[in-house]
Amino acid sequence: MLPNNSFKADGSAAAQLSVGLNKGKFMAELEAEGSYRSEVALRMRRRALDDRLRRFTAGVFGLMGYSAVSNFLATLGSFSGATEHQTLALFSVAFGLLLGALYSFGAYRVWFKDDIRWWPVAFPAGILIVLSLLAFVAGALALVPLVINVALLVMVPIRKRAAAAAAAIARKPLSVSPLFKE
Repeated sequence: MLPNNSFKADGSAAAQLSVGLNKGKFMAELEAEGSYRSEVALRMRRRALDDRLRRFTAGVFGLMGYSAVSNFLATLGSFSGATEHQTLALFSVAFGLLLGALYSFGAYRVWFKDDIRWWPVAFPAGILIVLSLLAFVAGALALVPLVINVALLVMVPIRKRAAAAAAAIARKPLSVSPLFKE
């Protein structure tokens, strides 16, 4: 084993003290650099989580908006059948308007109010999933509404977890580092 003479320049106590002080100064610089790096990493993590939440919010809003517009347009199309079968057509028109209003309300809550609760998305999606399954049992395949609404229901808990992660990291304080200047 080789002796470690890095702390003894000339063997005196003053030389050892001098090396120790320089080592403390170097460690402080390393800690400041480490603090700077952890602060940058925390900012990058915040940005990534916010981007993920924004993507999920935009996805839910887009699917809800598409469903609202398609329900309103289908309601306009069912006005033509109102002259032939009045009772069924009026029910169809009223139900289409109700679904369009529910989807519009859900899209409003998701985008403008940044609401992460499940019910503004799940109520209209659940109603349309049940109707799509009933149509499938009756012999009519309604695959697109089924896929869109299942995707909406899947995205609700994922978006809620992303919002919780973004909120948790937003509560972490950023240290004031002299090396980091915005």
